[in-house]
Amino acid sequence: MAESSRARPQSRISSASSLDAEFDALALQACDDAGALNDVVRAYTALEKLIDTSALSDCEVLTPSRTELSALLRLLNDALLVRINTVNAATGMVHEALQRNTTGAM
Repeated sequence: MAESSRARPQSRISSASSLDAEFDALALQACDDAGALNDVVRAYTALEKLIDTSALSDCEVLTPSRTELSALLRLLNDALLVRINTVNAATGMVHEALQRNTTGAM
């Protein structure tokens, strides 16, 4: 009986450190995903500057075709969807880890 009571605290310690490592990994992934989303926002800002030619001087002419703009938007939308899905998956994993932590603590 004494041996089983000694095993339980050890398993709780390893479980807690495993949970901490999981939270650290999820936090790092969320930071990486946020950085990637910032890249997508910068791409949209660049697109906005391409479309808004009012700031260009008369000697600068920039006329992207509709096909080029469509391809750029499609690429950006696909990238944004991938990032959103990644963030959703990461936050879902955090939620599950928190649920396991609160359930395990009781």
